[in-house]
Amino acid sequence: MAYKHILVHLDSGPQVETRLDAAIALAKTSGAFLRGLFAQPDRSATSVIARRSSDHLEQAAARSEAMFRDKLQASGLQGQWHGLTHGEHNHVIREVIIWSRFADLTVLGQFDRSAPADGVAPEELNEQVVLNSGRPVLVLPFAGTFPVIGKRVAVAWNAEREAARALADAMPFLQVADEVTVITVLTQAAPPAGTEPQRIGLLDHLALHGVSADQTHFTVTDIGAMDALLARSIDSGADLLVMGAHGHYGFPFLHRGGGTRHVLRTCPVPLLLSH
Repeated sequence: MAYKHILVHLDSGPQVETRLDAAIALAKTSGAFLRGLFAQPDRSATSVIARRSSDHLEQAAARSEAMFRDKLQASGLQGQWHGLTHGEHNHVIREVIIWSRFADLTVLGQFDRSAPADGVAPEELNEQVVLNSGRPVLVLPFAGTFPVIGKRVAVAWNAEREAARALADAMPFLQVADEVTVITVLTQAAPPAGTEPQRIGLLDHLALHGVSADQTHFTVTDIGAMDALLARSIDSGADLLVMGAHGHYGFPFLHRGGGTRHVLRTCPVPLLLSH
């Protein structure tokens, strides 16, 4: 099992080259086809009203294409670059979602609120792609470089649909990882009913795929569950966190999307999300 078609989002942000380098490194591990998708908002009237490319957007696209083609050629990989014809806000989000549906894995960059907004993707892009593409999404932090991703993997597990989906979508990472740790965060003193069968079933399932994993659970009372999960992932030395993403509401009609949004904004290690 391997990712054979990887999509990487490109814009004019300060981390775009780091993101492309990471996508190339991932593609090399499985000989994947790499598609670069240039998409960024353009506030000019040409893009917003006339739905045509402005001079500013065309220049940014040309720089993006040149960088992508140079790095692709140097890597020896097969790939293709595609640029959007205009930069209207909703068009950018919609097109990235659509292109993501034709890839095994989409690589995006974490939004940096401290960076200039010009030339970078909309803040809500990552969440919208995760929730609407139907495909796994790898979000890289805005700080750091990532020459290797997935040697030490932390998997967030609560036995729900989203977690099961993320686990399956992350299997190409899990099967080649040096270390896999499954983490369950509890918000009550005693593990919920059915925890033991779920634990045994999960580890047996992973073993059938050639994945040797450890599992741990802990209870939090003084900090949020998502912050506790991030802290435990960092403490374990993980270079990849895998978790299921929730939309705005989930059964039994509780607001649950806030946790996903918080992790998207604050996760300091590469994050693989599925919904």
